[in-house]
Amino acid sequence: MKNIFKTLGLVGILCFASCNSETSLQEYFVDHHDDADFIAVDVPSSLLDKESVALNEEEKEALESIKKVNFLALPLNEGTKGKFDTESAAISKILSSDKYETLMRFGSNGTKAVLKYQGEEDDIDEVIVFATDLKKGLAIIRVLGDNMRPEKMAKLAKSVEEGKIDIGAFKNIAETIDID
Repeated sequence: MKNIFKTLGLVGILCFASCNSETSLQEYFVDHHDDADFIAVDVPSSLLDKESVALNEEEKEALESIKKVNFLALPLNEGTKGKFDTESAAISKILSSDKYETLMRFGSNGTKAVLKYQGEEDDIDEVIVFATDLKKGLAIIRVLGDNMRPEKMAKLAKSVEEGKIDIGAFKNIAETIDID
């Protein structure tokens, strides 16, 4: 009987020890989606008109690999100054996890941004952009997909830059929170 209690006790301890109490990025988005201080937008890839744009094969493959884009922003104003620091720290802690790899960091004039990904270098499942601006607030963007390839995503980004793909919906979101 003692062995049963010891075994059950050990199993219970292992179960509690294996539980991860850290918030995931997915949980963070869900927890803040209905927060009135945040702007939350989920954009399915179907919003992009894939048929009417002239893209080469690699650009089409990159666009097809995107399944959804999640956008969450906290505009900075008198009522959100304290929350800005707290939420920036919370997001930074989540993104410091070993499961996210840093692609690049950049910033100037009070604006900082980091680009991270989850998955393999040649098979990315999630791309994350986290930006903070001391005057405008913070924004975090998740690009979810299957088999996203960095080189193809870079070509797709260039197509967006060249105006081949209309990103008016995303520009409207940025204007809502006054991001240049």
